[in-house]
Amino acid sequence: METPFQNDPTKPTQEMRTGASRQILLSVIVILAGVGAYFVLFRSSERPAPASSRLAFGPQEQAYAPNLHLENFAMKQAENFLNQEVKIVEGDVLNAGDRTVLALEVTIEFRDTLDQIALRETRPLLRASTNGLKPGQVAHFEISFDHVPNSWNYQMPRVAVSGMKLTATNK
Repeated sequence: METPFQNDPTKPTQEMRTGASRQILLSVIVILAGVGAYFVLFRSSERPAPASSRLAFGPQEQAYAPNLHLENFAMKQAENFLNQEVKIVEGDVLNAGDRTVLALEVTIEFRDTLDQIALRETRPLLRASTNGLKPGQVAHFEISFDHVPNSWNYQMPRVAVSGMKLTATNK
């Protein structure tokens, strides 16, 4: 003889509904935590540097800029570890003035066939240091670009001083 069921097995019980709601709630919390962790860890580092981190280029620096001679430019092409083409601009900077340059930034402009700017970036040429580039010294530099647009005219980009940090007047 069959024993009758106290509860009908085809109908969900209150306990089963509560367990399912807990699983759904827990899943939503885990997903939200994962999305939050992504934004905190990965997205925050992609923010551009604030303009205040740029080197000064006021009247004093602009007056000294003609003493910095950017010369001996050359361009190379290489491949990075992801097999992507990398363009490398190299050259020399000569400090023909009477002050030590502690740090130097330049703006590089790649142009297209219509002589419009295809890519413009400001990069450090000399990183901040206590020694710096003393009067009469020459420093070699290399700046690499891994995302030059296809519209670039394959001419040497324009390089101009756009920021610097100087020592006090040398006497």
